[in-house]
Parts: sequence; structure tokens; C-alpha cells
Amino acid sequence: MMENAGLIFHKVDGPVSRGYLELRNKNPDENPSVTFNYYQEPEDLERCVKALKTIIKVINSKAISKYKYPNETVRGLLNRTLSLPINLRPKHATSKSNLTQFCIDTVMTIWHYHGGCQVGRVVNKNYKVLGIDALRVIDGSTFLKSPGTNPQATVMMLGRYMGQRIPRERAAFREKNYDYSIVSPTKDETSI
Repeated sequence: MMENAGLIFHKVDGPVSRGYLELRNKNPDENPSVTFNYYQEPEDLERCVKALKTIIKVINSKAISKYKYPNETVRGLLNRTLSLPINLRPKHATSKSNLTQFCIDTVMTIWHYHGGCQVGRVVNKNYKVLGIDALRVIDGSTFLKSPGTNPQATVMMLGRYMGQRIPRERAAFREKNYDYSIVSPTKDETSI
């Protein structure tokens, strides 16, 4: 049997609260220590409540009414969202009637992680990790801000761009520093 379903989510773009990520050791298979610090700054919680109030107004608007299931209510959407195991935080009874508590109980990080290796802080403008030779990070973790939509295309374009640029840089370096005692690069290494 098919069930009518819907959820309420919103994104806080550029939260003021800051968490941190710390490596526990040098083993790349070990998970880092992550502290999210959700709503550490009250402004972020206020933005969440304000956004939910806006979403509720839109859902209850005449313009949207023809796109809703006839018997669906905002309360039903909120309760359905609360019933999902979207994080490990305990759900409070007041979440069903209090938007502030709803925000606290349903907060989560969406799947588009970014910002852990920001350009200028962890990597340079060529995506080389600062202080480490021969290591680059070329993915969504280098984004200062996440695009408003799924970042897959942005990550793919960045990967393609750097995938073409790196061999050109290497070829130019070899040409500039040509040493006859070194074996010449193969055609595959220098052509794009």
C-alpha cells in the first residue's frame, strides 16, 4: 500500500556556529574527531525557527494547496519528520508544538560535507596541502560555502579542471627544468 508522504527540511546557509574536526592520529582509516556545535550561536536557532515559519506559511498558502495531498497538514508533516531517525538526538515531547525544540531535535548535517580543507587555510590555490609535499585535496571539502543545490556537478567540474591542469603544470615544469640526464616524459604525460 502506498502512503502519502512528505517532510519538512530547510538549510541554514552559512551558520554562525562553528564546529571543528581534528585528526586523532595519522591513520587514514581512522575516523576523525568531529564536534558539530549545532546552535552554539543563538542566531542559528533563530534562523531555523524563522525559516520553518516561512515554510509553514508557504505550505498553508492557497497557491500550494493544489499540490498538497487533500488531508495533509503542517502538523502531520512535522510529526512525520520527528518520527524519522535522522540523528541520534533524543526527541522531546514539546517538539510537536514548539518550533525551537523541533529545530533542536531534528538538526543534522546534510550529506554535502564541505569546508574541512578550505583554500587558504588547509590547501593553497592549487589545492596543495599546506606544509605537505605531493598531496592535493580536490573535492567538496575545499568549498568555503556549499552550493545551494547538490554539489556533484561542481565537484566533477573541479576534478576535471584540476585533472587537466596538473599534467600541463608538470609538463611545463619539466620543459623549464629540462635535464638531459633525466628520461624525457612520454607523450601520454605531456598531451592533454
